[in-house]
Amino acid sequence: MKIYTKHGDTGDTLDLNGQKISKNDAVIHFIGTVDELNSYLGLVKAMLSNDDTWQYEWKSSYAFIEKIQRRLSKIMANISGNKIPSEITSADLAVLEKEIDRLSETIPKNNTFPIPGYNILEAQMHIARTVARRAERLYFAMKDTRRLCPQIGSYLNRLSDYLFVLSGQESLINVNFINQITGI
Repeated sequence: MKIYTKHGDTGDTLDLNGQKISKNDAVIHFIGTVDELNSYLGLVKAMLSNDDTWQYEWKSSYAFIEKIQRRLSKIMANISGNKIPSEITSADLAVLEKEIDRLSETIPKNNTFPIPGYNILEAQMHIARTVARRAERLYFAMKDTRRLCPQIGSYLNRLSDYLFVLSGQESLINVNFINQITGI
C-alpha cells in the first residue's frame, strides 16, 4: 500500500467521507492542532514513563493522559467525517474537573504565572497546555460556521487547566527532589 495519494499536492485534502476540502479550511487547522496536541501528550506520557521520580502519581497520570489521547483521536475522526462528535459529555468534563481538583490539592496557591523550565518534563507539559489553548481558540473560530458538539470547547479548556496543574505537580516534585538532595 502506498502512503502517498498526491491528492494534497494542489492544496486540497479529503475528509473521512471522501469529500475534497481545502487544507486552509478551519476544520483542517483544528484537526492539525488537535493532532499536534495529541503528539505532545504522547511525548509527556513517554517522559513520565522514563522519569526518575516514577511514582504512583505518575503511573496514574500516564493512564489518564492515554484516555485523553483516545478522546482527542475520536474528536478528530468525527470532525473529519463531518459528524457531530458525541463523545464529549458533561461526564467527561466532570472527570477532568475531578482530576484537576485532586492535583490542585497539593500545589501551593500562587498568584503569578509560572515561567516554564524547571525541567524538561514540566516544560513539555506547558507546551501541551499552550497547544490545547490554541485548539480551543480554533474550535471557537469554526464553531459558528459548523455544527459541532458544544462540549469540545469546554473539554479543551479543562484539558489546558489539567495540564497547567499537572505541570505544577511536576514542578513541586522537582523542587522537593532538589531540596532532598541538597538538604534545604
